[in-house]
Amino acid sequence: MVNLKIRILEFLNKHKKQIIFYLFLNILFVFFISLSSYVHIPLSGIKDRFLYFTHVVILQFSIVGYIYVSTLNKWLLRLVFLPCFLVFSLFAYWTYTQDISITNSMIEVIIETKPSIAIDLISIPFILFFVLIILIIFIIDKAYKKTYSIKVNMVFCFITICSIISFFVVENKRGNTLKSRLPYSVFFGLKDYFRATPYYFNKDIKLVKSPVDSLKIALVLGETVRADHLQLNGYNRETNPLLSRHKNLLSFKNVYTPHTYTGASLPRLITNAKVYDKNIDTITSVFDVFKLSDYKTFWIGNQELESSYGSIVKTNKNIVLIDSLRSVLSFSKSLDQEMLEPFDKFFFNVKDKGLFTLHMMGSHWWYENRYSDTYRKFTPVIDSKHIPSLNENEIINSYDNTILYLDFFLDELILKLKKETTPTILIYLSDHGEALGEDGKWLHAQDSESIKNPAMIVWYSERFVKNFPVKIKNLKNNQSKNFTTDVLYHSMLNLIEAKNVDIDFSQSLFSSEFLK
Repeated sequence: MVNLKIRILEFLNKHKKQIIFYLFLNILFVFFISLSSYVHIPLSGIKDRFLYFTHVVILQFSIVGYIYVSTLNKWLLRLVFLPCFLVFSLFAYWTYTQDISITNSMIEVIIETKPSIAIDLISIPFILFFVLIILIIFIIDKAYKKTYSIKVNMVFCFITICSIISFFVVENKRGNTLKSRLPYSVFFGLKDYFRATPYYFNKDIKLVKSPVDSLKIALVLGETVRADHLQLNGYNRETNPLLSRHKNLLSFKNVYTPHTYTGASLPRLITNAKVYDKNIDTITSVFDVFKLSDYKTFWIGNQELESSYGSIVKTNKNIVLIDSLRSVLSFSKSLDQEMLEPFDKFFFNVKDKGLFTLHMMGSHWWYENRYSDTYRKFTPVIDSKHIPSLNENEIINSYDNTILYLDFFLDELILKLKKETTPTILIYLSDHGEALGEDGKWLHAQDSESIKNPAMIVWYSERFVKNFPVKIKNLKNNQSKNFTTDVLYHSMLNLIEAKNVDIDFSQSLFSSEFLK
């Protein structure tokens, strides 16, 4: 035991300068890069803060190996480590100051934004931060020279191997724990950007036509809203006080999807891909059919475009992304009501025929950032991101407040649609639900039946009733039936009575053949 202590002391003394240098590098890396992914996380209490302190330590340990390898000689330091430190620090600046998420969408903005627009983002604080980073880089280079040569030894190599392996162990146990944080988020954002799923257009539908020449459709794609928390479906709380007052409004409480996260669910909502299709190869989107039927198509989104459906969305005539640099990971995301202004602009400037899609942030975690103070009706609410430190009542209260905000949002849309003289219809469908404690599970992207029952609502104008009485009759007859989210694509094609394209009428809510 004594010999071991002596050997450890000898090792520490022999490599003292090198150890101090790497401690110095890692401290700089934590404060200028890694910590930026945590400063905006809402936490409450010592336990929560200790948990996320541990999280930062685990993240930084997983980076230690890469720092060591990239500084084994002065050329690796100058050509790999220092440039990476500069780039990661600049990303961290925006994460620190704006709570911007580093994802494939942000990478896309950086790569594709015009230089003149990028220059407008450069401010005096940013310039000062940039100068500071250059100074730090100069200091690191000088400090490196004072350590003499970096010696490769078994102890450092062992720590490096353990460090690199730790990333894969943590990610395998719980995905996105580390890779959604800086600096990993830059690498994975680039990977997702260049790996964007191609969109395969079905060439057989070029002759699509529609005899319906007077119809405006507002398609609202919700996020994380479960059907059983709607007052419209018998929930014991008043979560839909505004929608409950509307005529011509139907809620469908028996919808099913096996997909419990947006990346898998949404592409199947807006295309003819079925929920049980394992692979999506040649597909036709709703937007394909509507554009070929001379309908103008618009996409207004409050979520970044994921690789699984981004190329599909980009086939719309006009695309507006609200707060595009902040993803669902952000705790400073804009509210969904910010989509109403561009909706007004598009909706009332289009005559007769149009499809207007709004993609909501909805009830995605963190709930307290999904609604304004006016809708904080159910209290107490959550005050920490760390779910184990919260009680069930707080979480459900916050979640139900997001449903109350959804009620306001859809009510605002309906009031706008009522001003239109053209027949109008609003179709709301959430991509999936949310686990709220069932079987000890919370949130989504996991296997729980509570997540597989998304909310669906349909409202239609009086002019729509007059023009399409049979469709309304069928819609009402089909309200209580059990069905999957496959109905959206076929119901919308049936709405405009599209010709020369396959419509499965057994999957259309507006058909008398529904589920036959």
